[in-house]
Amino acid sequence: MRFSFTGSGSEYFRIWVVNLLLTILTLGVYSAWAKVRRLQYFYRNTRLDSSIFDYHGNPKAILKGRILALVLLAAYKISFDVAKPVALLVVLVLAAVMPWLLARAFRFKMANSSYRGLRFHFRGTVAQAYRMLILFPIVLAIIGVFVWSLVTSFSRNPGLGTLLVVGLLPLLALGATVPLTHYLLKRYQHDNTDFGQAPFFFHARPTDFFKIYGKAVGFFFLGSVPAAVFAFLTMDLYKILLDTIFGWLFQLLYGLMSAYAFYLFVRTYLESRIQNLVWNHTELGEHRFESKVSARKLLWIHASNLMLITLTFGLYKPFAVVRLARYRIESMALVPSGSLEDFLSDQTVDNAGAIGQEAGDLFDIDIAL
Repeated sequence: MRFSFTGSGSEYFRIWVVNLLLTILTLGVYSAWAKVRRLQYFYRNTRLDSSIFDYHGNPKAILKGRILALVLLAAYKISFDVAKPVALLVVLVLAAVMPWLLARAFRFKMANSSYRGLRFHFRGTVAQAYRMLILFPIVLAIIGVFVWSLVTSFSRNPGLGTLLVVGLLPLLALGATVPLTHYLLKRYQHDNTDFGQAPFFFHARPTDFFKIYGKAVGFFFLGSVPAAVFAFLTMDLYKILLDTIFGWLFQLLYGLMSAYAFYLFVRTYLESRIQNLVWNHTELGEHRFESKVSARKLLWIHASNLMLITLTFGLYKPFAVVRLARYRIESMALVPSGSLEDFLSDQTVDNAGAIGQEAGDLFDIDIAL
């Protein structure tokens, strides 16, 4: 039973233009209402068994979350201008509150999502969030203190060994932490979500995430080989173009495009493999999900979208968003163990009212997960 997406780029373009203009005219205040309109469009055009999803978020709650994010960002910027140690302290505070922010964001998103009028619900607690998700902020804080202390200690004449330590140790620490944190995040998110009275279950293992991230790193280094060969073969042409009147622009674009090509290749691999891993190991009651996203297809969509957005000076963006959403959604399916109608009729106790009241006391934080 496959998911389908019925939206179109032309429909979303009109919503996107209005949202953009009103956000600019209101100096960003309307962005909260714009988010609700955007999510409602994508939810209501996502179908399963000919029925739609829906989004019920309160724009005022979203605005509260954005004001909080703006205050935190301003606090960091001001503290950074005042003194570096104060900025470091603010970073530590931000790292400490991150699990709390994630827990509230998950609760808000699920409480305001529904299918066939039946609400989702997130029952994860803040205490659980700290137990499962505090590792990454701690590692980030330690890395920040470590790098800052080394840079300030050897800022005048840093040797090669110091530079290697400053660059290599944080990468190794992140390499060991990011896959585990990603696993714990998805486990916390999926294992604590209900649809009506039916719970979700997450069965992936940490080693599955380490394998995907390990392969992504390997692909990154393998990709550097043909890139180096291409750079060597085009060295003479590069020097000629560099000596022209627009040489500085060519140098900038060449560097940006090379870096983005690496990023895009690794990103699409991670994006496709993680989606497949997460949903192929997720169950809803006795029903399971299936995801078949192709990394090659996703790479083509991202690359062609980028080219068309550039050629149209950004006007193709809403079409690109719809195109990507359609592919990712329609790559998924629900594999029911029995009748879906019987399953939905068993969800007799609908706690939508209670969840709606709970959601009114929350606020949303824009975190892409």
